[in-house]
Amino acid sequence: MVNAETNKKSILQTIIDLSGKLEGCKLEENVLKTERGNLERLAKYLNIDETSVVCFTVIFYLQMQESAASSLAEIADFLEIPHITILLYSQNFNLLQKKFLIGQKKAESRLARRSERNGGYEIPDSVVESIVEGTPIIQVEETLETTDKIFMNFFTLFKNCFRNSNVDEDFYRTVATYERKYDQDEIMQNIKREFPEDLESRIILYLLSSFCISGKTLVDDDSDFLTDVLGMFIKYSRCHRLSQKDDILFERNLITDSFEQIAGDFRRGSRYATILKLSSEGLKTLFGSQAEKYAEAEYQKSDLEITIDALHEFAITYEKRMSPLLKKRELASLEKKVAELPFFKKIIKTKLDPMERYFLYDCSKDFLDGNESCLCSTLSDLYAKTNAYFINLRKMLDEKDPLSTNGFIEIEKNDVVEKTTVTLSDRTIELIYGKNADLYKKKPVCNRNILEPEKLKEKHLFYSETVQKQIDMLEESLSQKNLVAMQKRLESKGLPKGVAVLLYGAPGTGKTETVYQLAKKTSRKILHVDISESKSMWFGESEKIVKKIFTNYRKLCQTAERRHENTPILLFNEADALISKRKDVTSGNCAQTENAIQNILLEEMEKLDGIIFATTNLCNNMDKAFERRFLFKVEYEKPSLEARKKIWGSKLPKLGESDLERLANRFDFSGGEIDNIVRKCEMTEIIKGALPSYDEIAELCENERLEKEEKECRVGFCLD
Repeated sequence: MVNAETNKKSILQTIIDLSGKLEGCKLEENVLKTERGNLERLAKYLNIDETSVVCFTVIFYLQMQESAASSLAEIADFLEIPHITILLYSQNFNLLQKKFLIGQKKAESRLARRSERNGGYEIPDSVVESIVEGTPIIQVEETLETTDKIFMNFFTLFKNCFRNSNVDEDFYRTVATYERKYDQDEIMQNIKREFPEDLESRIILYLLSSFCISGKTLVDDDSDFLTDVLGMFIKYSRCHRLSQKDDILFERNLITDSFEQIAGDFRRGSRYATILKLSSEGLKTLFGSQAEKYAEAEYQKSDLEITIDALHEFAITYEKRMSPLLKKRELASLEKKVAELPFFKKIIKTKLDPMERYFLYDCSKDFLDGNESCLCSTLSDLYAKTNAYFINLRKMLDEKDPLSTNGFIEIEKNDVVEKTTVTLSDRTIELIYGKNADLYKKKPVCNRNILEPEKLKEKHLFYSETVQKQIDMLEESLSQKNLVAMQKRLESKGLPKGVAVLLYGAPGTGKTETVYQLAKKTSRKILHVDISESKSMWFGESEKIVKKIFTNYRKLCQTAERRHENTPILLFNEADALISKRKDVTSGNCAQTENAIQNILLEEMEKLDGIIFATTNLCNNMDKAFERRFLFKVEYEKPSLEARKKIWGSKLPKLGESDLERLANRFDFSGGEIDNIVRKCEMTEIIKGALPSYDEIAELCENERLEKEEKECRVGFCLD
């Protein structure tokens, strides 16, 4: 058994001894015969033949001496043989490469590549380390030339040539050599069969096939390479041949413009103007039995994926400069291909004219890309600056166009017309995404005002006997089972099925909290509306805001229905300003605006399907038209003596019975005012470490109201 140190010296020393004999040997037979022992030992160690051992040893020696890769010329000079003679050993160098005992380092510059055409050879660090350490070299079996590897080799060849402007006769000859070398590959056989006399077309197909195999597209790569590829083949106009086979080689009918124009689009930065890609038919034709393996995603595309692809295709043709007549012809051709897809099928069946559908498709593509469509530029792409452009712009700004009135799009106006945008409505998003539409819809503007029932804190409220009966009835009516049954009954009799509730009375009596507790008990979300936000200083905006509130509420109801949740509640808190008596229109614009808001509110309440609560402190000023639209009207009075005592006891359970009674008798407080005192007591307890005494609580109560009760005072002089 040879120890590690001996083995270490043995392998390395063998290479040193052998390299000394090989230098200047001219590969004479007598020299190789005398070194037979060393050659056999290294051949066994490296698992190669003896001639390959010679090549390996020379590369090892030169690498250790020069710390650089060795060219074929340098190897020939070391052995003192003619440079041409070294080419006889090409197979040996190939064997060493296949076993990963050596690698070929590419020259960095074009000039260097021409002086060292075959590059330089170097030994991997892992192999050198094994030799120096005397450890066995991990053998790597020769890999099979798979389709993936073949086409990746092609892709590397293309990329190196294109990026270094080295597309010349040598490049074509190299491609032809590759073709012969891999002529047993099925895909290559099919490509050669389709274009036996057209090398340029085959090169394009080899490139597109490599992208297909790698799962990429041309636009995934850098634009410079893409421009070089297009520029080269425009020169020969070979791409026209590829489009003349019934579109089996390209996904789309790309060659409608000159290929020079396509290249120009790329050079100007419009990289997505044209997408070069093998079609489904092309994949089947060229890939044969391997089509499903390499194009699995193509065969398994969902309707949604195909729809998205089609919308991008619509957008490409949409932006082309052509007459309206040609636009319509393009649209008809494209729609024919996708007419059975659910989204396009529904849109085509609408009463929208072709140009309106075209506009919608382009906006849909922008939406899919995460963008909003600029109204002016989108219309300009369709009509240019013709009369039709200005007519349709006016209609859309007035929201009187079919796309707006039928709920396909929403116009987001801006003070500057050029900044006005178009977004898809929820209806259109649902047509595209189906049951997953909620994931892509814009969240309601007032989403921050949506209160979740599970986040509402449970509280015990004290009512008078009369109010309690009404609240109990409300609670029973708002149970989802009873609500559904009640609405069906009312609808069958032609009666409004919405539930509108008015809670009115003194401040702090628990009106808002009642809504919260009913929502919690019946598991309903609350859309809480801040009235101050609905009163805009800009004339006409308040009406839009109120409409938006009800639009958002309907969206919330629809979402709840899809998710099998209970119908949410729309809460207008402190709604005095909204439901007050209407003003004389001669009073000015402000009065007109408030009256318009009330008309919208009355209209929306009339057709309401859900649940609306409104709270107010000033019921005497309420317009009569609102009074009849509220199904329930509950009056809140200040709590009675007994109720006040119960409230104090529930808030301050540590107080004695007598103290509770004294507080209830002495202070005629609402529930809200009592809450304020309790909060101050909690603060005092934290600061002082003890619950305030009755006298301290009474003092807090004395200072609660701004208006103090008049105290008896004496008139006269004080002698003290």
